[in-house]
Amino acid sequence: MSPELGQRVIAIARGLVGSHYINGAYGATPGSNDGCPCRPGWIALIADENHLKPERNANKQANLAVNAATMTIKTYCVCAGNYALPGSGGSTTTESAPDLVAYLNSLKGVQPSSWPNYNGRLTPRRTFGPGQNGGDGGGRLVWGQSCKGIRHFDCVGFISYCYWKASGAVVQLDIGAWRRPGGGKQVFDLKAGERPTALMDGDILIKQDHHIGFVSAAGTIIEAQDSHLGVCSAPGFKLAAPGTWTHLVRLGGGASSAELAWPMGWWRVWDGSTWYYYLGPNGVAMSSKSAPYNTRTPPAKAHNTGTWVHAPPKTLVVTWKKVVGAPMPCKETFWNADEGCEQMNANSNLYSPLAATRMV
Repeated sequence: MSPELGQRVIAIARGLVGSHYINGAYGATPGSNDGCPCRPGWIALIADENHLKPERNANKQANLAVNAATMTIKTYCVCAGNYALPGSGGSTTTESAPDLVAYLNSLKGVQPSSWPNYNGRLTPRRTFGPGQNGGDGGGRLVWGQSCKGIRHFDCVGFISYCYWKASGAVVQLDIGAWRRPGGGKQVFDLKAGERPTALMDGDILIKQDHHIGFVSAAGTIIEAQDSHLGVCSAPGFKLAAPGTWTHLVRLGGGASSAELAWPMGWWRVWDGSTWYYYLGPNGVAMSSKSAPYNTRTPPAKAHNTGTWVHAPPKTLVVTWKKVVGAPMPCKETFWNADEGCEQMNANSNLYSPLAATRMV
């Protein structure tokens, strides 16, 4: 990316240090749709008397949580509230700890909207969910930071959010796709000895297919690190000694790349029956009759393939390969495909009109 765009990306990333981590999040605060447009919300806040018992419950969703963020994409998650971050004041605790018992008793009969934090900003919860290092998925009981009003990310969602805020381009790729060349990306295999001549602001570092973060020209890594640490910043990265980082990715020089921009991803399509469209890099379109298990990856087997082209301000055309019995290839023209929209409608040259809804 251009030096100016890279500087904006790094400035935005630095401003988010201290945000929380939860799997599947793209920058939203709990209860709001203020995240990256590819996944603007889906984060809820647990704050009710049904979640005040400290004893471990076999039902994950019935465990203790006070003003803690929760999200379910692949599995049930509860934010750990950066409890292990130095200076956060957080810690692990036990069911019978006097401070925990006293705090929970003080909440009973009080409106959840009026519940105070403990020691200024802490609340208790059992934390669940995956992260870079496995997270705290076992239901560890902790004092973590309250999640009210706090932005939440996972590592790849952090990349998407910062790039969107800096450039206006909406990008949703899994980590494996980020480190594959193409789509305006230059990829360096650090383990194979490939290096750029120097770091640039906004370069992206990757650890295989399980973690991703930004690095500045000065070698400061900014990443949504894990549920117990949140978004962190640390200096000292050197190209000559990349450590566990396996790849460096550098985006093209423009403010955005057509290969990476909206409307890539999955769409649920209705034309009298339900279809699922995947719009991928290089203008590739794929259709499926089965709902995706993972909305960050293409279907393992497509029903049909074709191409897509978005013509600003609001026309998107999908052209499918000709099928047996059809007089010509099917061409679907979405006439209200405003950039960043979540729903759009199309007419077909062969079949019924269509309605598509973005899947997150």
